[in-house]
Amino acid sequence: MAALGRRLLSSAPGAGPGPGPGLWSRIRHSKLGFWTRSLFNDYKEACKEIVVGARDHPGKAAFYCTLFTGACVCGYKNPCDKSFHATLLESANQLLILSPWVRNGRSDRHIQNLVTVKNQGRLRHQNLLFFSLVYTAPYDAKTGIYNAQCEYLKPRWSDFPNRILDIGFFGKWWILSSKMRDWDINDDEFAYLPAELQTVTSQHLHSAENERLFELKFQPIILEEDMQEEGGG
Repeated sequence: MAALGRRLLSSAPGAGPGPGPGLWSRIRHSKLGFWTRSLFNDYKEACKEIVVGARDHPGKAAFYCTLFTGACVCGYKNPCDKSFHATLLESANQLLILSPWVRNGRSDRHIQNLVTVKNQGRLRHQNLLFFSLVYTAPYDAKTGIYNAQCEYLKPRWSDFPNRILDIGFFGKWWILSSKMRDWDINDDEFAYLPAELQTVTSQHLHSAENERLFELKFQPIILEEDMQEEGGG
């Protein structure tokens, strides 16, 4: 009887429609809901395959993990253009405090070339995600002459290796660091020495004879009787 009464009330002219589906239910059954569930299932299956593959081939999985980690570290430590300008300024200041007769000629020429290219506005930096390149351009970016704007007169890609000035990798500018090695030693001062004296190795610096002479200078001086009489006379 109660069920019959409810049906009669629901079929009455004044009775309104029942409550519709909720917002979450409509989203789940919409196109966006189906696409989201499909995408989630795809990622779920991909993660499951990765786990199964790593369990079946641990060596291969370790290699790929190491490769991925190394790529992330290289990308994180990739130096920017501000880093290059700061390193160039620091190197120029190191050479500036030395006399021209003491500076390393190779270091001085390289720094002077970089400073000249920078002052001319021809220094360019390119971030390649894992490493960076600093290269020279033929003209300043703001130059409006015909040779700088004509695309047929622009440098060829085959000439690009000759325009590279430095390579930045793992937080270091390698060519600049190589040129600044022994920046306070002027190799030209030793150009007229014999060939065997132009190169100094660790054996020359830490030989047994050098150690003996170093210890000898701390020995007390013993005066003979003849030397004492001469000194007293």
